[in-house]
Amino acid sequence: MAAVCLVAFSCRKFVDIPSPKNQLVDAEVFADSTNATSAVLGIYINMLPNFTAQLTNGGLTIYGGLLADELYPTANNTDENEFYTNNLTAINGINSSLWRIAYSIIYNCNACIEGLQKSKTLAEAVKRQLMGESKLARAFLYFNLVQLYGALPLVSTTDYKNNKVLNRTAVDSIYRFVVTDLKEAQGLLSSKYVSAGRFRPNIYSADALLAKVYLAQKNWPSAEALSAEIIGSGLYSLETDPDNVFKVNSNETIWKLAPVFPSAETWEGNFFIPTSLTRLPKYVISNSLLSAFEPGDQRKAKWLKFNTVNGQVYFYPFKYKVRTPGTTTQENFTVFRLAEQYLIRAEARVEQNNLAGGLDDLNIIRGRAGLTALTAALTKEQVYDAVQQERRIELFCEWGNRWMDLKRTGRADLVLSPVKGSNWQATDVLLPIPQTELNNNPFLEQNPGYH
Repeated sequence: MAAVCLVAFSCRKFVDIPSPKNQLVDAEVFADSTNATSAVLGIYINMLPNFTAQLTNGGLTIYGGLLADELYPTANNTDENEFYTNNLTAINGINSSLWRIAYSIIYNCNACIEGLQKSKTLAEAVKRQLMGESKLARAFLYFNLVQLYGALPLVSTTDYKNNKVLNRTAVDSIYRFVVTDLKEAQGLLSSKYVSAGRFRPNIYSADALLAKVYLAQKNWPSAEALSAEIIGSGLYSLETDPDNVFKVNSNETIWKLAPVFPSAETWEGNFFIPTSLTRLPKYVISNSLLSAFEPGDQRKAKWLKFNTVNGQVYFYPFKYKVRTPGTTTQENFTVFRLAEQYLIRAEARVEQNNLAGGLDDLNIIRGRAGLTALTAALTKEQVYDAVQQERRIELFCEWGNRWMDLKRTGRADLVLSPVKGSNWQATDVLLPIPQTELNNNPFLEQNPGYH
């Protein structure tokens, strides 16, 4: 009868988010708006676990960057090196943790959804907002998990006995589930943010993820329509200076996560920025990515930084510029931003043979970066390649976008074979199902290429 909805963090919160309720029966947690809101906000707190890179606090950026051609590690860490060399084993500890923590947050989402459905006392407006947030968070987790593992156990309830024997659900079915969650979230959320800071998502946050899902499904008309809706909403605008894109007051932000721990303003800033000017960065920008920037690109000047160690220059990601916060929060962890929507619409337009429209969107992003506009004399293939190049640069080291793009466009083998050498196999586009999960559930099957 009792359900553990969320696990509370004992540390002091860096922002004033109420602690999630722990060890309370559903009827108590979801009987009033304060407790119910606290439970749902706890999902976001759990998305930013302490000091270790997980799926939702920088892990997708780091490990996606290592899997692709964006980053290489400098620490002698066997588990991390397996990501970089695309030589993962089913017993890799990082991989197991990515899976486990993500599913624990999905369980939290399911518990909140069930509690909200059962509640007889919550005001309808509160219930709608919280249900929309819970479904968006669940869809977000499943979308990112399916990019890493392919077919997955589809856990949509808190029924432990049923969940522990689930087989893997096909990718198309996972996508359908995600789309359903997001469409329901659209119907529940309004265009207004219910609190300051854009930490709690609105309808355009659901639109942003759904546009990304449609891009992955090659549903070009729907992807274009949703990105156009966000761009045309009037709520968002591109920051003119790349330095301001990830700051607290950035009007480019569609949805972001609030800082939780006082020792890290954003976990990506904490993970990427070295502790001193002479310290070797833990994760270094690859030569492949470094050489992909065009001359004069302001993003290279403002979103990369370097340390010189023993006469060698090492570039590292510098989108987030604060490693350890001061007394005032300067940056927040951005989940979705407007520039990505321009690039989604550009690709969707090109795929529908609207080259002029695609170039218009592409040139808006290039213009912000200080680059010259591309002309209408290009072929469809050239414009498409330009869109992928712009995605690579604009979204580098951001939520694993490069890894996902290489896979969804069918270019992973072509691009990564020369970079990764003999370690690369076509089956490396999916990570292994963790061995602990296979041991616990005899109905699960391993991905091809792993033992």
